[in-house]
Amino acid sequence: MQTNPQISKGLAFVFILLFIGVAIAPSIHFNVVKASNDNDLVEVTTEACGIKGFGNQTVKLTRQQYQNLEQYLVDFRERLNQTTTREEAVPIFKEAVVELNKYGLLPRGMSVEQAQKLVTGQNQNKNMEKLKERLMRNRLLSLDNNSNLLCLIAGETNITTIVGISPLIFLAAAIIGYLGGGALYNNFHLQILGTIVVYIAVFILRLGILSYFFPATIFSLITFGGAIIGPAQGWVVTFGINLAKGWTGSFYGQYFLPFLWVRTGVVGFTGIKIVQRDDCFYFGSALWVKISELY
Repeated sequence: MQTNPQISKGLAFVFILLFIGVAIAPSIHFNVVKASNDNDLVEVTTEACGIKGFGNQTVKLTRQQYQNLEQYLVDFRERLNQTTTREEAVPIFKEAVVELNKYGLLPRGMSVEQAQKLVTGQNQNKNMEKLKERLMRNRLLSLDNNSNLLCLIAGETNITTIVGISPLIFLAAAIIGYLGGGALYNNFHLQILGTIVVYIAVFILRLGILSYFFPATIFSLITFGGAIIGPAQGWVVTFGINLAKGWTGSFYGQYFLPFLWVRTGVVGFTGIKIVQRDDCFYFGSALWVKISELY
């Protein structure tokens, strides 16, 4: 029986198409699956605050991993709410570092041990702690219900910025803000003048005057809200000399620095910041915290 040459050529062409289809189908399926998986990933970034030498770390988590992380942070807060002293909070903070490491979320180049020292304040200069303890002992420094000192701190808030500045700039700005009082805050020109004076003072006096207390060049502040943007919202809890102090709802920082135009609530922060959506989650240690629902 003879086969029609045209039919043979047609069958051969069909087989070639089938072969090509079988060959490329897996790659097409792979690309579709990959694109689908990319859409299901959530990007999370962590940053080391108050210390140099470590980069930001960005990790893509699956939806399930992200939900597990969010649930852990909820449980983390619940455990802190049942804690009353700094000593009880330390192991909770250290455990949180281990948990972040499971997701690859420690700042780039930072080990678990280094991160645990950072968030529990072991990297802060002991001379500064001794100085403030003496001030407290001699009643030269007082605390109220809206403040804490030499404390562990954790929080999740919006309208929040964590910035690092020179300790000398901070000191000069704080002095100008204190001396100027309401007049400085209410007068735009005085604010500009105060800022110029700050930077001139830094230029002239940058001779390491404060290096005894602040050996690092980064001095992190956390701001909450401002005159135009309104209050920050969320929660903050601290454990320090003033025992356990916390804030929930809407609140402002209570320090005014002329060149920041916002309300600073935390001074001397060292720790880890996690950026997630519109909120900022952070935990670590601080030299001084002062927050209130009043502006």
